[in-house]
Amino acid sequence: MNEIKLLFFVLGTFFGIEDGRIAANKTTVRIYPQEQEVEIVQENLFALMQSEKDETIVLEQWDSIYNWQENKTPWVKALNDFPVKDLKFTPVKMTTETHQVLIRPDLTLKYNHENDLSCMGIWFNAEKNEFYLNQIPEYNIKSENGKLEGNYWVFSASDDISFTMEPFLNRSDAFQDLKVPLKELVRKHKK
Repeated sequence: MNEIKLLFFVLGTFFGIEDGRIAANKTTVRIYPQEQEVEIVQENLFALMQSEKDETIVLEQWDSIYNWQENKTPWVKALNDFPVKDLKFTPVKMTTETHQVLIRPDLTLKYNHENDLSCMGIWFNAEKNEFYLNQIPEYNIKSENGKLEGNYWVFSASDDISFTMEPFLNRSDAFQDLKVPLKELVRKHKK
């Protein structure tokens, strides 16, 4: 199995941003093998901040990602084999107050070969027609159409695949104290 180059829950990894500070509390991954498409939806974005200097770094990272087309922010090289790569930000209203609107990244990737998914930690076994994903307990992976077998989640390549990750769910209080909701940080700087 190859090295995992992308983390589904760290937005900057898709653009090769070193020391990415923007992450999602929950990430839903859907793979449509018949269409050769991957959809990654991140929810409740936050930034890891240890100092005020980090605020500038996070805002620069956010600008390069949010305005990726205008800024011509390149995708990470691990995605070179994916002929279609798209990122949209879907507003999710939680309230009638516009300052409370959440932004949800929705990445769509098209692949040519099942083995292209290995950069994301998903491996394909052609003999069994199955996909495999490492079970990492800290990631809190859940799936209704995959089955956990030992250290791997196993998915039939004949069906659509869906799983969620909540890697920050059980982190220490010290870690939780470093999290700042991205919407608050962005709102603070739009004034």
